[in-house]
Amino acid sequence: MDSWTLLWAMILAFAPISEVRGAIPYLLIATSGDAVGAVYGLLLSVAANMAVPFAAFPILDVLDALAAKPWMPSVVKRLYGFLRGLGERKALGVRRGSYIALMVFVAVPLPATGAWTGSLVAYVLGLDRRKSILAIDAGVAAASLIVFAAAYLGIGLLKTLFML
Repeated sequence: MDSWTLLWAMILAFAPISEVRGAIPYLLIATSGDAVGAVYGLLLSVAANMAVPFAAFPILDVLDALAAKPWMPSVVKRLYGFLRGLGERKALGVRRGSYIALMVFVAVPLPATGAWTGSLVAYVLGLDRRKSILAIDAGVAAASLIVFAAAYLGIGLLKTLFML
């Protein structure tokens, strides 16, 4: 496996839209037949996705401070309001102080339930950052296992059905 494949997998894992839900299937397809490369890429992708809260919380702090400034363009304020509203809507299923619920929220491999949204939910609810990071990272690990199993079995099934 080449280093570009690893780089793209890490970018996919860190990106807000795909996260490990996109990186793991990409890795399994890009490294077909290379089990060592797939495991190495999987570990790097999970690590990249686990780094998300360390970037998300400072970004949210800066956005929160900038949104309060009178000179800030209204477009930025509306974008931040939209993001905060998204976090508040997603937070309805996560009670204040419930880190297990936050972990389960991140672990479910559905759209808009990854580490970025989990960080936003924890920020909106004002949860303790250290505990939130642990819960989010545990959720990322669980989501990675779920996505890996589903993608591995799905690719194997497709290969069997279409004799690839």
